[in-house]
Amino acid sequence: MRVLVIENYPKTTLGLVGTALSESGAEARVLRTHLGDGLPASADGFDALIMLGGAQDALDDLNHPYLPAEAALARTFGEADKAVLGICLGAQILARAHGAKNILGRPIEFGWHAVRPTEAGRGDPQLHQRAGAEPVLGVGVALAV
Repeated sequence: MRVLVIENYPKTTLGLVGTALSESGAEARVLRTHLGDGLPASADGFDALIMLGGAQDALDDLNHPYLPAEAALARTFGEADKAVLGICLGAQILARAHGAKNILGRPIEFGWHAVRPTEAGRGDPQLHQRAGAEPVLGVGVALAV
């Protein structure tokens, strides 16, 4: 499996997601858009996309002109029926890619939530080991609707 990873901010790396990718034998190609790395024009050659977090928000095109291209690429991956994971800022960009409105400046949301895989998730080669509910710490500073 070839995974394209977009790093949006210094020191905001794959962390445990990278460990899971490595343990599963996936090949990750990391692009650092915040340092000027360009994005591919299509999803060709990749099976999945992971967009990482950052201190900026998904609507700050003036200061981060690569954000519209990231949103377009996320939509391209989705339309190609390829997996897309957005973490923090990456989730905002993913929401933007599909026409959702990012509502910023609201109070921080914080809490533990049980996350359960869907039937498709239980059959997924990456997620099948997580068959039951797992507590996940959710921290949100933006809302996408």
